[in-house]
Amino acid sequence: RPYLDLGLGATFGNIVLVSRPAIETRLVKDPDWPGRKDLKVTGRQVEGYISAQFKYARFYYGEMDQNSGPVGLPGIGLSDYGYPHPRIGFEVGTDRLRLSAQASSLADQVDTAGQTIHRYFFAHRLDARLSQRFHLGLWETVVLGGPGRSFDARYRNPVTLILLANEYGLSDRGNVLLGLDVRWRVAERITLLGQFGLDDFQYQNRSGPTRTPDRYAFTLMATGPLAGQVAWRAAYTQASSLAFRTTDPVENLIDQGVGLGRSFADNDQLTLNVTTPVTPRWLISPEFTLLRQGEGRIGDPFPSGTARGDTPTLFIGTVERTWRAALGLSGRQGPLSIQANAGLHYIQNQFHIDGRNRTRFVGRIQATLGIGRGGRL
Repeated sequence: RPYLDLGLGATFGNIVLVSRPAIETRLVKDPDWPGRKDLKVTGRQVEGYISAQFKYARFYYGEMDQNSGPVGLPGIGLSDYGYPHPRIGFEVGTDRLRLSAQASSLADQVDTAGQTIHRYFFAHRLDARLSQRFHLGLWETVVLGGPGRSFDARYRNPVTLILLANEYGLSDRGNVLLGLDVRWRVAERITLLGQFGLDDFQYQNRSGPTRTPDRYAFTLMATGPLAGQVAWRAAYTQASSLAFRTTDPVENLIDQGVGLGRSFADNDQLTLNVTTPVTPRWLISPEFTLLRQGEGRIGDPFPSGTARGDTPTLFIGTVERTWRAALGLSGRQGPLSIQANAGLHYIQNQFHIDGRNRTRFVGRIQATLGIGRGGRL
């Protein structure tokens, strides 16, 4: 499937302009692509934004990929799993303390009464470098939705704690996700990373017939060097059965069916991989992964009544297990870059059918020939 993009960039003092349109024929086969699928030639804007950058502040408007999670896994509150959409935001501060905020409009929906539902997404984040070894990040995201909703200024305020000042304080509806990121370099050879997101913790009525299971997600990762030039990484991540959705479906943490952060819930995943250079320009990465997936989906209706109390916190229904052993290759030689990955999957209870086991090969290769020119006007 051929692919072509044109990357354009320019700087005017502190002003930066970036645009990268692309012709990408694979889009019609992607179930997560929100655009037209009846065309033989399809394209998209990979990124396009304008930014004003200064010593202590950066402002931007446009679309670009963003991922707030540890490398190799989609972030809980914000990730690049889906296609980017326009947003406006800023960052202010230094490497020791930085405050950032962004806001964007999501795709409208139509309810059963025929009303147009307007939806908005806001994200706030505070990063602090407490020492050379320890970094801490506090963040929150919220999705607002309703026939009369507007781009509410109270949620754009970056120094407001949304959960207390708006939802609890003003009794304003919205699906708020609170999060914590930690990065700790324990020793010269080990770095620990963690990301935690909490949508709802049921501190009352934890055992009643109409209890609500806790809604959360977290990632734990450790990484470091081995002998020579070899690096290792181990990661475990989990998302509860009802994570990223709520009783009002227009406030689910999704846009056009795809998660704003994670796009899958009711699962956990353990991944181990090693990366080593085979030449100065090429890397190989063996990988082992175990993925367990329940039947919960972020676009499903939220259970009600006794069905809510019967919902397990993790793993609804029959659990599908995927055992994956894979090898990755990446590198560049002159203008040619290649990224390839090939893996063998052993799937237990495929499609959540008890006893249905399958073995399949999954492979992907991307070859890119890139040329560029730059200079002063």
